[in-house]
Amino acid sequence: MDDAGDGLDADLDQSDPASADEVDEVRPPGASRAARGGRNLTVATVVGLGLLVATVAAAWFDPRVFAVLVYGFLVAAVIEWRRALLLQGRKVPMVPLVLATLGMGSATWFGRAEGLTVAVLVGLAGIVAWRAVDERIENTLADSLASVFTLLWIPFLGSFIIMMEQADNGWQRVVVFVVAVVGNDTGGLFAGMLWGRHKMAPTISPNKTWEGFVGGVVLGTVAATVAAMLLLDGRWWLGTLVGLACTASAVLGDLAESAIKRDIDVKDMSSAIPGHGGVMDRLDSLLLAAPAAYVVFAAALGTLGR
Repeated sequence: MDDAGDGLDADLDQSDPASADEVDEVRPPGASRAARGGRNLTVATVVGLGLLVATVAAAWFDPRVFAVLVYGFLVAAVIEWRRALLLQGRKVPMVPLVLATLGMGSATWFGRAEGLTVAVLVGLAGIVAWRAVDERIENTLADSLASVFTLLWIPFLGSFIIMMEQADNGWQRVVVFVVAVVGNDTGGLFAGMLWGRHKMAPTISPNKTWEGFVGGVVLGTVAATVAAMLLLDGRWWLGTLVGLACTASAVLGDLAESAIKRDIDVKDMSSAIPGHGGVMDRLDSLLLAAPAAYVVFAAALGTLGR
């Protein structure tokens, strides 16, 4: 989601020919070149709406279904990330990472925050031990640190989404959270395309602009405010706080993934989601926004209360 071809937060300065050329370079194989803005907006919109509806429906229908959906995406993201690291010579073990991710899911479901804490510690120990018994000694420290980072970045942060869902009004919290992030992505995209002129972080994500950032914050916060007013007994102020926290965190998540992808020389994690790139290209902003939303909700309503 860091460049114009990655996700809904790509803020493309349409007046800059170099930006359009760069978009062509980062477009994954097989992607349409019809949209010079970097991707087929129709496909991206349809797929994005489908994912949004499926997520909200699962959260409303049954927390167990929602948990399976979330951890399915997290496992897919871990596998994508591992593949990207392998291309750079980092040996990140898939089996213990996937097992640790699933273990976090079970521990979070049954033990909430305490269970997640224990699962993280066990997972970290298991991953380091797995690498330690490997016969190869080259790059042991670098590989172990990459594995630890993967575990903390993807399944640990993603588990906060499940902890939000476990509250008495869990699905409502999840909807406000998701609406804030989607609003930020959408507002950033269109504000950047229409008015984007001033680069936000040109060395990390050349197509991000301050105009897009403002547009994302405004739309994300307004959307979360309206959602909270409708779903959380009129507490619009809580939606405003969640919206501000999520939009700021989402942008940091986008930039963080952009910097990491540039460091490992990867443009898109995969082409698994038409119009959006890989699973990680959809999750990057959600991952950092999830703990931010969880903390705001917990401070205002308690971890389980209404």
